[in-house]
Amino acid sequence: MTGRLLRYVAGSFPPSAYVPYALLWAFGGTAVGAVVDDRIGGALPDVGVLVSALTLLVTLLMMRALDDIRDLPYDRTHNPERPLARGAVRVRDLYVMIAAGTVLVLALNAWRWPVLLVLAGQLGYAFVLVGVELRRGWPAGDAMLLGFVLNFPVQLMINAFLYAGLLHSVGLGPSWSGAVGIVVSALAFLHLEFARKTTRAPRPGERTYSARIGANGTAGVAVGAALASVLLLLVVARGGPAPYWPVWLAVLPLALPLLAGRRFHTDRLTRWPYGPAAMFLLSSFAGYQIISIVQEVATR
Repeated sequence: MTGRLLRYVAGSFPPSAYVPYALLWAFGGTAVGAVVDDRIGGALPDVGVLVSALTLLVTLLMMRALDDIRDLPYDRTHNPERPLARGAVRVRDLYVMIAAGTVLVLALNAWRWPVLLVLAGQLGYAFVLVGVELRRGWPAGDAMLLGFVLNFPVQLMINAFLYAGLLHSVGLGPSWSGAVGIVVSALAFLHLEFARKTTRAPRPGERTYSARIGANGTAGVAVGAALASVLLLLVVARGGPAPYWPVWLAVLPLALPLLAGRRFHTDRLTRWPYGPAAMFLLSSFAGYQIISIVQEVATR
């Protein structure tokens, strides 16, 4: 089974892509909470962030496995090269990996019980959601918008987990201003989610938001999410004790979706370019961390 799981990780969860992604998300998603929380205004990474990063990496692997189990009938037809669809790994293997991963991440966070509770809630919600779909067939796989509405809380709860880790590190309780950071990160992710499923010509059987709200509508949501993420950060971060000027660095990644949107519109591209969408998310996370560090150093 170990060999099959290794083949699965190599094919569905390549470490070269997901390790940097998890690190940037953990560090940036924690830092944005410090930037917008008017009691903190910047913080340096600590051991808790490293624990959150490892937890997030394992959690993302489990979420990837759940998605593959849920999408197996679809992938056998449309993505037969994926490890589970081609039989390189068994569904039972993935269930064992998910069970072991759950024990691991809960044990890693047992020393900070408020963080543990948020993490347990996120995992529990994801497990119930996939269980209902597998047993009841609801929502249907092609009900993209309903599926998005039901799955988006997972994204919010992962960001809430990172914010809870920050609060534990600084010894504070939650605040409304700090909680806005959860939404800022989620909106940045929302850009990638809609951009990567924006196309003028869906392939036969392809699941895409464009089939429901059109290519222009999907592109509009993608650009709007990126703009909303940055604007919300600029507005909410005004109240902290740290200097405000570093927050303007968050505007720089906006060049990516704006230029990609211009290309998609003026050049009549068939699909939204994936690279700029992914880089917007990653550069936003990196920017949150840079802003947080600069603010922390400036207040000393």
